[in-house]
Amino acid sequence: MQEMVVASDSLSIPKPEILAGDEHRRVRFGASVMFLVDGIGFGVWATLLPTFREKFALSEMDLSKAMLGMVLGAMAGMPLAGRAISRWGSGRVIRFLAPVYCLYLIALVSAPSLGWLIAAATLFGAMKGAFDVSINSQAIAVENAGTRRIMSGFQALWSIGGGLAALGTAKALKEGVTPLMLVCCLGVLLFLAAISQGGRLLSTDAVSKASGHRSRKLPSKVILKIGALCLLVLFAEGVMMDWSSIYSRVVSGAEDWLAPLAFGTFSAAMAIGRLSGDWLQARVEPGKVLRYGALLTGLGMLVVVAIHHWIATFAGLALCGLGLSNQVPILFGAGGRAHHGGVGEGIAAVSMMGYFGFLAGPPAIGGIAHLTSLPAAFSLVILFSAVLAIWGPRTLGKAGE
Repeated sequence: MQEMVVASDSLSIPKPEILAGDEHRRVRFGASVMFLVDGIGFGVWATLLPTFREKFALSEMDLSKAMLGMVLGAMAGMPLAGRAISRWGSGRVIRFLAPVYCLYLIALVSAPSLGWLIAAATLFGAMKGAFDVSINSQAIAVENAGTRRIMSGFQALWSIGGGLAALGTAKALKEGVTPLMLVCCLGVLLFLAAISQGGRLLSTDAVSKASGHRSRKLPSKVILKIGALCLLVLFAEGVMMDWSSIYSRVVSGAEDWLAPLAFGTFSAAMAIGRLSGDWLQARVEPGKVLRYGALLTGLGMLVVVAIHHWIATFAGLALCGLGLSNQVPILFGAGGRAHHGGVGEGIAAVSMMGYFGFLAGPPAIGGIAHLTSLPAAFSLVILFSAVLAIWGPRTLGKAGE
């Protein structure tokens, strides 16, 4: 989810003063911890969805209501965070949001009914969206204060956090730990980590200085096409994150303690792909990376929907994670370079379309599954992958990639 909300002015913001090596490592470490905290927090939500489903005897449509609440909350929280960052800077906003985000995980798991779960998910979504915007704004400031690109590393840490959450949840459930006890312990640990590293963050960034210079022109057709591709990619990514654990439990027959590892498998594969992303893109042209990634995603999803066994599901999810891992960075770069108003505005236009796909995908899958089945709903990702494989390289070619 993180790459969607990278601060839109990352390349149009005036570069701050380059920090000395030790100082830059200090602020980079603090930002890295925040990405891990964010990834673990979201991982807890994703891996406990099967628990919520069984606790309240929810149908796919009922569960989609909670996911939709998270969507609406995030859409409200993101612009509020943007305004707060413009006024106070991302460092101060994170120091407030991170501890609240960690402790709120306990309230999320404590929901006594579906209605309370929807309300809690909506508030969690608001905090999640605001936290995403804030840590990515901080990451851009940290990157600009150094001498080399490090954003892929931050994004990988978010995926690693999700994977750690899945492993920890699976181990705890296998040992008989209740979800509430698990999240209480984890929430406190994340709270302490967030508090300890808040002081390391950069206090100021230049986001607000660039916000007044954005063009008011409508995005070009090329930007809209790149944004549409980003929507398809992040639709698939959102589906994998919110539904993979449920799918492995309901369709593939994974045991309660094993189901969370479905999300962990996807996250681990995504992290591996991102860690090698800079190396790959230096050797293979973007259009080919986009096409092969889409084909790999489609192949992985075909395995998932065709073979209803948890081993096949996990293998398919790993292929999907590898295939999706480098799609969004490529599309963000293409959008930034294709926008006549500047790189920042291009990234902003593309990321907003992609973020809608990420948030709308999970509840849409729930609605389709309610009418048909989860395997039929997941097949939509195969269709989207085919569109990406065919349309993606052509669109990048028109964008001059």
